[in-house]
Amino acid sequence: MLSPSQIVQKTAIRKELTPIQQALQAGSTASQLVAEWSGTIAQLNCNVSLSDVANAENIPTLADVNRSFSNSTSVEIITEHLKSVLRYAGVELTNAQLAETALSILSSYWYLNLAELCIFFSQLKNGSRGQFVWGSKINNQAIMVALVEFCKDRRREIEHRENELVRKKAETGYSRNENLIKDIVTGVQNTRREREKAKQDFKTFCELFPYLPDKYEPMVLWKAWGGNKEALRKIYGESIPPPDVAEMDIGMYLCNYNITKGKELEK
Repeated sequence: MLSPSQIVQKTAIRKELTPIQQALQAGSTASQLVAEWSGTIAQLNCNVSLSDVANAENIPTLADVNRSFSNSTSVEIITEHLKSVLRYAGVELTNAQLAETALSILSSYWYLNLAELCIFFSQLKNGSRGQFVWGSKINNQAIMVALVEFCKDRRREIEHRENELVRKKAETGYSRNENLIKDIVTGVQNTRREREKAKQDFKTFCELFPYLPDKYEPMVLWKAWGGNKEALRKIYGESIPPPDVAEMDIGMYLCNYNITKGKELEK
């Protein structure tokens, strides 16, 4: 019977390092990376918003650090962040508890980049991620819950940026077929009737957008695009934007998804 480590060895496929992973190896040692990207100094130096760095391609992730150096380097970066938070809160954890918490974060959030980590631990300190210290003890579970909420905010920032890119692409134009979809979504005069028909008729909606994401039920997307408040609430929660903004956001989201999906299927 195979052990867990043997399973990893048998199933792991060794790939070439990506450019950012090669740059990590060439530009610093593991200890230099830990010093630069962990602890209070790194948090202070990383004076940017989440929207600036969410899923940024030019910032290494924990997974990149794993590949470039080792998992222990990633664990050390997380551990130094945790130590800075604990010093700030005036509590202590044993080395074993620190390692266990760091490993839990690494195993679940390997896709976070180093700047995102700095922002998260800064937010833990300033209290915007909730209470995680009770008396003289730290609630590890509260930290993990805070990470879940942080990643939800991260996803919203990424989706917002993607929508903005779609808007810019719509302004510069697509190919002829893609341009038709864009015109319908944005309400260009000669396609306004097609748009209104798609908003009123589910079958026409499905013909206009043949590829629909699994994240939402097709009927919910259709109703939300048409302005149905209950459907909008399922997508936006209680923070529903103005009707014209919601219509444009949903339309552009569907437009971008269909163009991307269509190109994928053509390959």
